[in-house]
Amino acid sequence: MKDCPQWKEASADCALGKTPEPDFAAHLAICPQCENALRESRALAARIDEALHRRAAVEPPLHGPERVMSRIHGLADTRGWWRWAAVIAAALIAIVMWMRRPAPEAEVAALSTWRSPTEALLRPPLATPRLGEGFLKIQTSGEIYAK
Repeated sequence: MKDCPQWKEASADCALGKTPEPDFAAHLAICPQCENALRESRALAARIDEALHRRAAVEPPLHGPERVMSRIHGLADTRGWWRWAAVIAAALIAIVMWMRRPAPEAEVAALSTWRSPTEALLRPPLATPRLGEGFLKIQTSGEIYAK
């Protein structure tokens, strides 16, 4: 059964043990739906309280907390092993990369001997033509001969 929406909060408070206010008590006298809903809610609250009391009265198992703590410490040790393994692996990779890097002198020497690929195109030729001569000699037959 459903209770009236405007009395829903008052019904929940009464189901949990609060005494009903006068206006809600007057409503309960004339509304059987709200009265039945309140009765069902009180019965449910009583069953929940009883189950909680029974659960609270049960003794914990012998050495229960010690076993729980030993499991927690065991899991922490296992996780710690993986963390240390990851740290060691990262350190080894860093050391290998550092050892394989070229020496700074080799880098400077490599940079000092480097030449641009277009530098050869920008250099003047070995033999410079004289005034009035060209690099290519053109014959009247239209053939081009290199000097």
